[in-house]
Amino acid sequence: MTFVFAVTACGSDSEGTASPSAAPASSSSSGSSGESASAAASSSPNPDQSSSDGTPIRVTIGGTVLTGRLWDNATARDLIEKLPVTVEFSDHQNMEKTGALPEELSTEGMPEGEDPRPRDIGYYAPGGDLVFYYGDVGYHDGILRIGQFDGDMDAIADQEDGFTARVEPAD
Repeated sequence: MTFVFAVTACGSDSEGTASPSAAPASSSSSGSSGESASAAASSSPNPDQSSSDGTPIRVTIGGTVLTGRLWDNATARDLIEKLPVTVEFSDHQNMEKTGALPEELSTEGMPEGEDPRPRDIGYYAPGGDLVFYYGDVGYHDGILRIGQFDGDMDAIADQEDGFTARVEPAD
């Protein structure tokens, strides 16, 4: 017997703006190893990484400055090389803010998908989007966790669609 699960995630439309899009359906059979999406998410290279580890960054939204860290993985290292970058963000389901990056990032050695936590910084590979998570979106293929904010996410959660954020290394 085969089960098919459809999931949705965030992507970019043809104009480069972030928009909801359907992720490819995945399937598993009852004869497989029984690994669930949750188990797959725990294979993340940094499932419990502290926000005190990694490369410090600063995210500026208007007059608000947030701090965080990008972890030591291929996708985060690639983003660090491209900083500073200014990204226009949109809200998705009151759980995440996404914005298309000017260039795709490396996903070498990264898992197929992950289950990000609130305060995580992520990359949605199929859409080339930088993602700031402030709610629980659950596991999705294509989500890669690349860092974490140091404090609460109110300044991000409260932003309306179309806000811009500048992401740069912290001095």
